[in-house]
Amino acid sequence: MSEANVPMKLPLVREYFPKLADDTVAQLGRLAAGVRAWNERINLISRKDADNIEEHHVLHALTMTRVLRPAAGAAFADLGTGGGFPGLVLAIVYPECRFTLVDSVGKKIGAVTAMADELGLKNVRGLAVRAETIREKFDYVTGRAVTALPAFLGWARPLLRPGHAGQPGNGVLYFKGTLWREELAGGAVQPAAVWPLDAWVPRPFFAEKFLLHFRAPIAG
Repeated sequence: MSEANVPMKLPLVREYFPKLADDTVAQLGRLAAGVRAWNERINLISRKDADNIEEHHVLHALTMTRVLRPAAGAAFADLGTGGGFPGLVLAIVYPECRFTLVDSVGKKIGAVTAMADELGLKNVRGLAVRAETIREKFDYVTGRAVTALPAFLGWARPLLRPGHAGQPGNGVLYFKGTLWREELAGGAVQPAAVWPLDAWVPRPFFAEKFLLHFRAPIAG
């Protein structure tokens, strides 16, 4: 894993997130190198994406930070974390918050927890379980095109506690393409906010990709 100790250069992150501290960018570069190294052993991300880790994974996950301002101590559950996105990226940017990375594939959780240890992240833990079995409550649930929205919201909403542990208020933050509209068509649950990613990063990869926010259910 020695190559994982050499940070990847992240010119796009520097370009679109110029206010990120140098040590944060260096940590993100080490994460990208770690994902690439681990991906040669187990399938964390697609082989096609392995050559585009910065844009397709790190930069993509970072777009959430354009609107997310969590309070210190806010608790996150990243469902279907796969290679640790967006969970590990958010854990680097928000060291004062707590992140539980969830995936039913034990090998993936083994890899992401190992990467968290390699990065010295004390605010990350991994759970190799199905989301339906979790009984804890969180302020935010994140995900990235894990499955169709109705199914994901069915897993996520029981894990949420109401309140405002930051901005936007407690709830689900989910990355999805244009299919979100038809998946939720006619349903009672609709996003409280929708942000097009290419408004923040005007590159072809981000066209027709969105970040959706769903408010946590009101208690009682």
